[in-house]
Amino acid sequence: MNSVFPVTVGIPTWARGELVLKTLGKVYACDPVPAEVIVHVDAADGALESKISAGFPLVRVLSSRHRVGPGGGRHRCIVAATQPFFVSFDDDSWPADSDFFAEVVRLFGAHKDTAVLAATIFHPWEKEPRRIDQVAECVEYTGCGYALRCDVYRRLKGHLDNPIPYGFEETDLAIQTVGAGWRLARCKSLRVYHDTKLQHHVRPDIVSGTIQNTALIVWLRYPLRFLPRGGLQVLNMIYFQVRSGRWRGLMRGLGGIPAAIWHYRQARKPVSPAVLTAYLPRRNRPSSKELVPV
Repeated sequence: MNSVFPVTVGIPTWARGELVLKTLGKVYACDPVPAEVIVHVDAADGALESKISAGFPLVRVLSSRHRVGPGGGRHRCIVAATQPFFVSFDDDSWPADSDFFAEVVRLFGAHKDTAVLAATIFHPWEKEPRRIDQVAECVEYTGCGYALRCDVYRRLKGHLDNPIPYGFEETDLAIQTVGAGWRLARCKSLRVYHDTKLQHHVRPDIVSGTIQNTALIVWLRYPLRFLPRGGLQVLNMIYFQVRSGRWRGLMRGLGGIPAAIWHYRQARKPVSPAVLTAYLPRRNRPSSKELVPV
């Protein structure tokens, strides 16, 4: 029988059929297994919940009748977690190594000032990365494979409900975490396989949502004197979408910015100028600063 470690796994899913059942099988094939697994079903109708409970009776199933998005689902899983450490997967991602959860606990024990452990993600078209014991400070992570300290998360604003999370969910939490004085670290000994070809990124609703989310991050977390720089970031995102040939959804995204900001008007809580000054130059730039156990 597999041993159990003090980890809660959270998996958000929505309108994806039974895809999450494969991920659950991979999670429970690990040794040690997590002490708790929670699945959040978005825009639920009861059908998928029944299949999960039938196939994996130990899994806690949460659901929302309206769409809250992956971040909203993860938020509900973290709030409901009973374990000190939380590991996030998508419904199409899973651990590449059987001792994944033991490694999470070891790394958190070795790095007391680190709140988020970003896994090394690889996709079907990519070569499996070599597993090595290396931990480097970072300021970004991917929602389909990371771990965090639940007690730290619960002291932050946390994830907001957002049906289209691209460019928003991870960036928002990373800024909050850094702003609270905690580190994020990318770990090459935590490997996660993401079984997707990312073709959905060209959908008009995702293109428009990503543009709005870029502006939303600026509104929520940037001090006033950084707003012009945030405006340039929005223009850069529009340029990226155009360069990628993603024309459909562009105007809807740009026109929807005021409504998106108004919707989240009460959630604004900017970080200090010093935090943002240190944070922004490090985005999209891998760190060579290897962390040592503390």
